[in-house]
Amino acid sequence: MRFILFILFGIFLSTSLSAQFNIKVGYQYALTKPTTHNKIIDQINANNSSFDNYNELKSLKSFHGVTFGPRYRAGFVGLNLDWAPKFQVIEFDGINPITDVSEFRKLYYRLDSYSLGVEFFIKQFSFGASYDWNRLRVRTENTERTDRHAIFNDKSTSSHFFVSLNVYGNENLTIALQPYVQIPWTNFDLTDLENDLNTGVNLNDYEDGFMNYGLRLVFQNGNYED
Repeated sequence: MRFILFILFGIFLSTSLSAQFNIKVGYQYALTKPTTHNKIIDQINANNSSFDNYNELKSLKSFHGVTFGPRYRAGFVGLNLDWAPKFQVIEFDGINPITDVSEFRKLYYRLDSYSLGVEFFIKQFSFGASYDWNRLRVRTENTERTDRHAIFNDKSTSSHFFVSLNVYGNENLTIALQPYVQIPWTNFDLTDLENDLNTGVNLNDYEDGFMNYGLRLVFQNGNYED
């Protein structure tokens, strides 16, 4: 990591082109397939299979959210700092045939990524990568406790890899389309989530990386050609 930072510092120091500071704001939509997590969800549905009028808990398949951060660009190289919170909500409801009482549960997910990365520009295109520090938090509401409360909190690391097409630009604003993939270096340990939900699922381990890929629509001040 120190070697990489040293190279980046040398690139920025040696360039004779004018530097540019940008502020980026964007929307992101991501697809994901956290297999271990979704096995826990499947077990909840299996446990509730006898419920009447049951609306099952859907597997976690996507996130949506926003992205914020500054970029320092010198010539064809940019250094990015990003904060990208992503969100999702899933829920079930149904009537317990034993008690004849309607039951429900909602799960609120928030996946925050704090990233340091580098970006390289070639005319209206760019590509880059980042190192991410992630935090996954889950809160819930249910029949027994209707206030929203935390049941899970864990950290992981990952990297983003992306390409970017700057589809419009003038001296004040650039709009970019940015497909990306986020690949985990370390996983979240979902043991505490299973312990709270108490589904009884039988797994060899409870780790999940939450790899995801998607598209960002990014607005930033300044012209990408500068």
